[in-house]
Amino acid sequence: MARRGAAAALLIVVAACGHRSSPAPVDESAMGPRFVSTDTVRDVPPVIRISPVMGAQLRVSVWGADTARAIAAIESARAAVARVDTLMSLASPRSELSAANRRAGTDSATVLSPWTAEVLAGALRIASESGGALDVTEAPVLDAWGISAGRGAVPTQARRDSVASLVGWQKVRFDVSTRALRLPLRGMRLDFGGIARGYAVDRAVEALRAAGVTQGLVDLGGNFRVFGAPPVGPRWMLGLKDPRDDDEVFASVAVDSGAISMSGDYGAFFEAGGARYSHIIDPRTRQPAAGIVSVTVIAPSGVLADALARPLYVLGIADGCRYARRHPGVDAIWVRDNGEREEKEDADEGMDPELVVITDGLQGRFELLSEEPQEGRPTTCSEVLAQAGTSR
Repeated sequence: MARRGAAAALLIVVAACGHRSSPAPVDESAMGPRFVSTDTVRDVPPVIRISPVMGAQLRVSVWGADTARAIAAIESARAAVARVDTLMSLASPRSELSAANRRAGTDSATVLSPWTAEVLAGALRIASESGGALDVTEAPVLDAWGISAGRGAVPTQARRDSVASLVGWQKVRFDVSTRALRLPLRGMRLDFGGIARGYAVDRAVEALRAAGVTQGLVDLGGNFRVFGAPPVGPRWMLGLKDPRDDDEVFASVAVDSGAISMSGDYGAFFEAGGARYSHIIDPRTRQPAAGIVSVTVIAPSGVLADALARPLYVLGIADGCRYARRHPGVDAIWVRDNGEREEKEDADEGMDPELVVITDGLQGRFELLSEEPQEGRPTTCSEVLAQAGTSR
């Protein structure tokens, strides 16, 4: 699946935080997020298993179950994620998505499985309501910019023109009732890189619950979901990694349950002709997005958090605030791009509050972390929209 940029990894913090935290030692073979813990948490250790799948590390943590039952449940969760990969991976020519892409430009339709159909229907719905800020047909544009191959280069105008007609979610022919999909133009390709991992996290949580697990955490490459009562405290306390400094946590957020997904461009960009280009493409303009370093989305489900991360990034903060308000239970945190390309010299200073915007629902649940006293606070969406002359 295509990269969505360098999504800043999440860390779990299960104690109230008033200062910047340092990660506890972890298994260095785990390439996924690192976990912050406290002595109290070590008294109620979870059963944790880590495995590679979907081009990322799947980390599943289970509390409140004996080891044998927890391991069996975790294996069910891993199998669910692997099934999503089998159905929707572009890396596998045998996946449903690859089969549908091969039939592009022909009269042949692909009848999708219920899981793949559910993801496509959700992606098309988000595409419609966001004005195309999420578009699963953008693969040809990612190819043109060299992003699919993990590198970047500014394409010629001729190259841009050659792929323009192949992009547009409105071109997808999909019958929800029969689950029949057809791509009318040869060269069209679907890419679920901006939604499939979140869906896989949901299926993993579903598998854990079916196995009797009541408290758990699933993390798949920065797509994160918690459920049940936290092992310590009334809420899950989640730490967010600093998009400018991979070794630091810049904020904590309290959640009762639900999912978090992050999208960002720091560390995922290329330079050409003295200009810096993000690896995150705005599907509406077919150009790299700019102006925001990262966005963090908190939503009731993993698939919604994952699907909204791209639109809330490319729409910009004001339009992103308006769009987030259309989704009950959804909150977001934006970090503005101040033009600085180097990491902060003094990490103790923390994140500049003026660079951070939060949805109103996070007031009282979101805290910037810093060893040094900070002046100011994050801006709320209400304040952003008031400055823009609108409250809608």
